Amino acid sequence: MEGSESSITSGYQWKEPSFTSTKGMDKALRMLRDSFMGRIPEESRTTVVSLAWQELWSKAAKYLNKDELKLLGEAFVYAANKHKDQKRVTGEPYVVHLLSVAGILADIDIDIETLVAALLHDVLEDTDTAFEEIKEKFGTNVAILVDGVTKLGNIDFKTVEDYQAENLRKMFLVMAKDIRVVLIKLADRLHNMRTIQVLRRDKQLRIAKETLEIYAPLAHRLGIYHMKRELEDLAFKVLEPDMYYEIRRRVRKKLPEREAIIKEAIDILSKKLDEAGIKASITGRAKHFYSIYEKMKRKNLTIEQMYDLLALRVITNSVVECYQVLGIVHTIWKPIPGQFDDYIANPKSNMYQSLHTTVVGPSGEPLEVQIRTWDMHWVAEYGIAAHWRYKEGQTKPDDLDAKLTWVRQVLETQLETSEPTEFLENLKADVLSTEVFVFTPKGDVISLPKGATPLDFAYSIHTEIGNKCVGAMVNGRIVPLSYELQNGDIVRILTSPQGHPSRDWLSIVSTGRAKSKIRAYFRAMEQTEKKERLEKGRDILLTELVKHEEYKDVDVESLSTALNKVARDFGLSNKDDLFVAIGEGTISPSAAVAKFIEAERTRAKGALKPAVQVKIKETDSEIMVEGSGGVMVSLAHCCCPVPGDQIVGYVTTTRGITVHRADCPNLLRASKDRRVSVSWGLKTRAFYVTRLRLEAIDRAGLFADVTQAINAAEGNILSISAHVVDKNRARMNMEIQVKDVEQLYKIMARINSVEGVLMVLRG
Repeated sequence: MEGSESSITSGYQWKEPSFTSTKGMDKALRMLRDSFMGRIPEESRTTVVSLAWQELWSKAAKYLNKDELKLLGEAFVYAANKHKDQKRVTGEPYVVHLLSVAGILADIDIDIETLVAALLHDVLEDTDTAFEEIKEKFGTNVAILVDGVTKLGNIDFKTVEDYQAENLRKMFLVMAKDIRVVLIKLADRLHNMRTIQVLRRDKQLRIAKETLEIYAPLAHRLGIYHMKRELEDLAFKVLEPDMYYEIRRRVRKKLPEREAIIKEAIDILSKKLDEAGIKASITGRAKHFYSIYEKMKRKNLTIEQMYDLLALRVITNSVVECYQVLGIVHTIWKPIPGQFDDYIANPKSNMYQSLHTTVVGPSGEPLEVQIRTWDMHWVAEYGIAAHWRYKEGQTKPDDLDAKLTWVRQVLETQLETSEPTEFLENLKADVLSTEVFVFTPKGDVISLPKGATPLDFAYSIHTEIGNKCVGAMVNGRIVPLSYELQNGDIVRILTSPQGHPSRDWLSIVSTGRAKSKIRAYFRAMEQTEKKERLEKGRDILLTELVKHEEYKDVDVESLSTALNKVARDFGLSNKDDLFVAIGEGTISPSAAVAKFIEAERTRAKGALKPAVQVKIKETDSEIMVEGSGGVMVSLAHCCCPVPGDQIVGYVTTTRGITVHRADCPNLLRASKDRRVSVSWGLKTRAFYVTRLRLEAIDRAGLFADVTQAINAAEGNILSISAHVVDKNRARMNMEIQVKDVEQLYKIMARINSVEGVLMVLRG
């Protein structure tokens, strides 16, 4: 691939043991390979299929035994027959894609079950194949893998964000069961990116953006760097073609000069290592194009100012030799202060281990040197996939389950998150982001996303430590809770039994885990407070009710129907809401009892008149008014009720009946004698006008993000005004059109998920 490692190496080269090689494959294996080609449909026996099959076979034959190769062949024949009438947009038989996906996974010595599942990954979705059929022919594990990949397939969503979020939810659910499902998905995405040029430009842009924002970071999080690099470069080529080709041109122009410097550095280091008796592989390492572009943007550099394009990778046989090589490197060339990282002693959360140092090289320019063992190198390139390289009887890596703790943390967070966009936001913050490494006072390493604060650290340790946090010490000194943690910080959390979260913390923390725990705390508090107010209100109402002789011995619960009617009269949903309102003091118990007694006496007399339907004056909707007919009815402008709201009518002197939301402040201040019961009738109008107001931390792009959130929920903006208060606080007022209260709440939820938004309320 363009931008990959230089071919310049020292004389010390390590070679993996192999079952056989393409050239040395014996006649029996060649005949076995070709026999499967003869069993596929005649229309699929094209040159491109034959070449793809030969390439996959040659890769797999390096590490699979004969029985496993036979199973691979049977899967190839099965897939080719199932997809015989299908072609890709490129015009190639569809089986070429399946062979290519399996070939990408064979590059990392993946197990036979995963290779078979890769060949079959589309049969459930695109053919009439049943799960049980795959299970019977290839085993339960293969069937589960294929089913897992199928469940990650496209489904219809109103917005791209919802689609991405739901697919990611699914991905993490299947990851928790078997990580190999995601390896197949990444390989599938990589091959699709390699052939993306045949798609329409709009599809190219959407897929490339999704690849850059989600799939490449996910490959990074799983430690599969060779996939990450290629996914980034392919997406970069689509999204920024001019910049991509400009960087490629300039890198190639400087290539001879760089190769001469790298060769000189390799010669010098090889000689010193030879003298020390250390055998190692030394290669020149080139940055991929997207990483160059990112650094140019981050540091505002031109390609000519990029000096760290010069890099060496040294691979040794032991950890002890890694540190010996580091000492030799620092003896030959002067190290640059602050440019050393020990990821052997402190591995990254994706299992990556290596020593990184930058020195002043032989040309006088910075030279980056990476030093690792062969096992570390395999894990560095193939990450979680390296787990399947370790066969029975060989040294095994650390338990796979321990390495996937972060997957379970993601799932835990998503269970506490109701909105898809909130889940996507949390995922990008926690998983698909750059890491920093900090220490507990005991020396344990904690990995957090860049921008994390002591509060994020506290919640990463334990929910209760986060909830009881009252302060933090970093490197022995008190810091604000908003302090941004840096690599190597030693963090100590100060707690108190009286400590509790503040809503301001939501604007301080950056991890999804911390945000979800804080929100969960306040939801629990609200539920507890509501329960207390409910019980208090029930007791107050009962006390007031027994003052009347006929209800002296009555049980409140036996009056549920009547109390529900009273609640509706006040614009509430049910008697529980009535109890809560009484408990918090917004409704007088005497008023509630008076309405109850009045309703009971009226019912007893049979004096209730049937409801009539009256056409609303200012809209095309209809309102049901109890006991009235031929009355002018209109929606109140002060609270702008919409279908689904709890509503109450108010009899005016000149305008008939105005319909208010039950919680409208104007209604609560008005005379209760003029209130009448109303309800929503037949809805005949498409949209209703309502108002929202919000406050947020002012930042560039806030206005655009808010309007985008409204549009994503299919809201129509009629007017919007914004101004800044208190230096960094923004305030917005807007009028929007919605279909009903359900859509309104969706819009409010989306606005709440916008970065920096502190609150959003109905106007």
